[in-house]
Amino acid sequence: MWAALDSDCFRTSLVRLEQFVIVFLHIPKTAGSTFNFILENSFGIRACHSNHTRKKVFEQADLDFARKVFPGLRSVSGHNLVDPLRLKAPKAYFVTFLREPIARVLSRYVDSVLKGGNRLGFEESLRTEDAMQNVQTRLIAGEANLDKAKHSLEKHDFVGLTEVFDLSLHVLARLCPHKLNLRYKRRRVTPENELRKKLQNDTRLMELARDYNKLDLELYTFARQELFPKLCARAGYSPSDRVPSYEHYTSEAQPMFLLFSAYNMLFYRQLYKLRNPRRGVDESTRH
Repeated sequence: MWAALDSDCFRTSLVRLEQFVIVFLHIPKTAGSTFNFILENSFGIRACHSNHTRKKVFEQADLDFARKVFPGLRSVSGHNLVDPLRLKAPKAYFVTFLREPIARVLSRYVDSVLKGGNRLGFEESLRTEDAMQNVQTRLIAGEANLDKAKHSLEKHDFVGLTEVFDLSLHVLARLCPHKLNLRYKRRRVTPENELRKKLQNDTRLMELARDYNKLDLELYTFARQELFPKLCARAGYSPSDRVPSYEHYTSEAQPMFLLFSAYNMLFYRQLYKLRNPRRGVDESTRH
């Protein structure tokens, strides 16, 4: 009898795990690449990177396809999970990270100059590039709608802050229904440099950046002052707590991460191409 009960409990546990999926909206320049590594290194071939679809918006049909391709899918993450709450998955656990908007915009611009060959000035980039204008609000809400973005964040299971990344991970460790390997190596960090310092010291340009990111500034304040303290309290922390860092690895060459990379690149990406031979390539979804 006990053997039968144990078997039933084991099967029930498996069903629960099969239903559990982290849906992570990766907002560019918010330490999302590092958090992606955590998911990928935790779940291996059970982690899907939605950027491999090369679509501007990852649709419900894409999620349904991923659930068929990835055995026991545990996480799906990417820049293109726009308005993530519209995606339906059993026991979806919605996660995102926010960053102080002006710091994010500066990081985005400097990175585009140093690594992306951007030759536009900061002001012109602000005026012409979507990625420099209220991108956190627009990705979370699917549009430049502050009220909708706030409502969406309230429904997220976890909202971390880049400025307290390790504290965010400690809080997540106590709230997330699945144990994660939270050890990480920082990825795609934009270095401090003279260009950033020059821009920060230009009062006019910084005021212009605030003007183009008014919605994001309000959204970030809402998350920092209202949502994150509540999450901390639920986990038994204070927003001002100092915690040990999970920064541990010196290399990304970890077995689970390598499995993730191989499966996503060599199988999922190629299978998606065969399924969608005429899909549009959108550069805004690049890693």
